[in-house]
Amino acid sequence: MRRRNLLAILAALVGTLAGCSKPDAPQPSASASTAAANPSATVPEPAKPVTLTVGHDLWVGYSGVFIANELGYFKDAGLDVKLKSFSNPGDTLPALVAGQLDIGLTTLQNLAVLNGNSETDVVAIGLLDSSNGADAVVAKKQYASLKDLKGKTVALTLGEVNHFLFLVGLKQAGLDPAAFKITSMSADDAGAAFVAGKVDAAVTWEPWVTKANKSNGHVIFSSASVPDTIMDSVAVRRSHLKDQGAVYSAFLKAIDRGVALLKSDPDKATPIIGKYLSAPAEDVKGMLLGDKIYGTAENKELFGPSGDSGPAFKSMKSVVDFALESKLVKKAPTPAALFEPGLVRQ
Repeated sequence: MRRRNLLAILAALVGTLAGCSKPDAPQPSASASTAAANPSATVPEPAKPVTLTVGHDLWVGYSGVFIANELGYFKDAGLDVKLKSFSNPGDTLPALVAGQLDIGLTTLQNLAVLNGNSETDVVAIGLLDSSNGADAVVAKKQYASLKDLKGKTVALTLGEVNHFLFLVGLKQAGLDPAAFKITSMSADDAGAAFVAGKVDAAVTWEPWVTKANKSNGHVIFSSASVPDTIMDSVAVRRSHLKDQGAVYSAFLKAIDRGVALLKSDPDKATPIIGKYLSAPAEDVKGMLLGDKIYGTAENKELFGPSGDSGPAFKSMKSVVDFALESKLVKKAPTPAALFEPGLVRQ
């Protein structure tokens, strides 16, 4: 009897357990369910990264870009960024207009010259840095000032930002550009020529300013005398903003991550920058003292919340006015026509 009762109890217990809810099990994904229901169905592949070809020159102000590229921040943002190096910041713009680049890193001065001499839709969507000493006129130690260089050979790039800096220096000193022997070459070549002792002076940038100071030269005029004027930007075609706006925004945010790392961990960041500039980390730290690197927060301040009242617009106006006065442009484009800050204002 007890055995029959025990069997009855066990049978009842089994029935009760069978009716209870089973523990939650991992559910198949929607794609797996689709494949199970229809074995011939194609399972969607993960979205592929968007490829961007970005033109740049070798300049310390692009530190945020170099760091983002090296540490995979662009990949994290769904981008496959291909960096393409040029000799001068102005060289990226013709390639951008021709469709060979998606983005060009260049100076405000080059944007002004491009738009002041031709009909284009190239605009700056963000600012990367401002040179405050990292661009300079370096001269042999026997020349103490720009005035001492009258009749001497000065290497610079005609129509480029280093030419612009030289003209600003001459204007401040009340000197006539015709009094100098100008030889045109890229800023890198000018720096190398000076270090090699082939010219009396050169208008160049980092890392060549540091190299000149270590050899036979010194700085006699620099961008520190014209602060917040020599700025570098992220330039794109305005006509591409509608379709590519989200991609460009992801690019800017990845750069901001690079800038944040530079500020929080310079010991980690400077060797990365040095790799791109072929310079020791200690030299990079010195270069950065002469350059202000901008992230998203700085961009918001420079462009202002709306309209064209932000400091960046005033800087661009001074660049355009000087380019017109120096006959580097045929017409004066408005600062508002050269900027499209909507993405950094988001």
